[in-house]
Amino acid sequence: MMASKKKDAAEATDTEIEVLTDDAEQGAVAKAKERIKDEAQNLRTQATDQAREYATAGKDKATGTIKDVSAAMDDAAKSVDERLGEDYGEYARKAAGAVATFADKLDGKEVDDMLRDTEDFVRRSPVIAIGLAAVAGFAIARLVKSGLGERDEL
Repeated sequence: MMASKKKDAAEATDTEIEVLTDDAEQGAVAKAKERIKDEAQNLRTQATDQAREYATAGKDKATGTIKDVSAAMDDAAKSVDERLGEDYGEYARKAAGAVATFADKLDGKEVDDMLRDTEDFVRRSPVIAIGLAAVAGFAIARLVKSGLGERDEL
């Protein structure tokens, strides 16, 4: 009888050890999953912040370029005044003013606001958005192709 109780106690102990081991393994797995989840969220946040920084830098660069184009158009308006008359120069000044106004609006917007505006536009006018994307893709392809041609000549 005593041997039977020892055997039962040993089996109960073994069972308890297995349960505790399983619980410990499940706890370790749960902790590992949580750590992976936290790290993925951290990486996502870092990537988003980096993308936002690049987009902001690109927006600032584009705004500067547009302002330079506006200034060049304004300078050209003076030349147009001298060569073709003030009426034509006024058209060039109006165009330069419109470009400068666009640059100011672009400069005043945050990247997130521009993304929301773009999403709204695509939802309202998907056909126009697809057309603009196709034109932009064609233009980018032409620019890349012309850049590759210049590189091949060197």
